[in-house]
Amino acid sequence: MPKVIDAPIRHCRPSEDVVPFSECRNNLSTYIGRVRKTHRPVLITQNGRAASYLVDCESLDTLLDQIELSRDIDISRREFAEGKGIPSDEVFREMDELIKGWAQ
Repeated sequence: MPKVIDAPIRHCRPSEDVVPFSECRNNLSTYIGRVRKTHRPVLITQNGRAASYLVDCESLDTLLDQIELSRDIDISRREFAEGKGIPSDEVFREMDELIKGWAQ
């Protein structure tokens, strides 16, 4: 199960975080250091149009974990609506039996 991190997802600041590809290429280590420090992505443009983002690994991992968790919740809600859920008393009974088995 993905870990839940209660951290804000940082957004680009257009006045600071939008750079042309050539500038990013020429100063890549500077931009990598900046996204690692600020956790704000940098939007890289090519020919004046948005082309790609440069993001730090930690922020991307957090975002992907949140997407996965959201997907799992949506699947659970759909399955519950389709009657595929397990009643809580049954789950607790099975858990009690497992715990008793471990204690022996």
